[in-house]
Amino acid sequence: MSFYAVTAVSAICLFVLMLVQHPFVVLLDRYQRKAHYFIAKVWATITVAPFFKIEYEGLENLPRPDTPVVYVSNHQSFLDIYTLLTLGRSFKFISKTAIFLFPIIGWAMYMLGVIPLKRMDSRSQLVRVFP
Repeated sequence: MSFYAVTAVSAICLFVLMLVQHPFVVLLDRYQRKAHYFIAKVWATITVAPFFKIEYEGLENLPRPDTPVVYVSNHQSFLDIYTLLTLGRSFKFISKTAIFLFPIIGWAMYMLGVIPLKRMDSRSQLVRVFP
């Protein structure tokens, strides 16, 4: 089975689980959404593990998991997102609004609380990040 087939099948299956638990997440953990991020971490691991070996260097240099921090990805490859999800840290992604229109992935991003940005509207960007 190809990487993209594994990604699609696992995304669909785990999205259904995320959809079922979403009302409880909104009621009990509206801001951090740890249950949703756990599913996203499982998805990233299931998708990447059969095809790639991720090696982490410098984890000892990261601050404690409960410390506020900004992670910046340079997007050298599509694996950046998967790698960040497997770190086991609580964080929020920022993504351009067009990605939210993709079925399954866009809906999951909405449920995860990903921050949408209109790339050409700088005022919108400030309001989203600093409400």
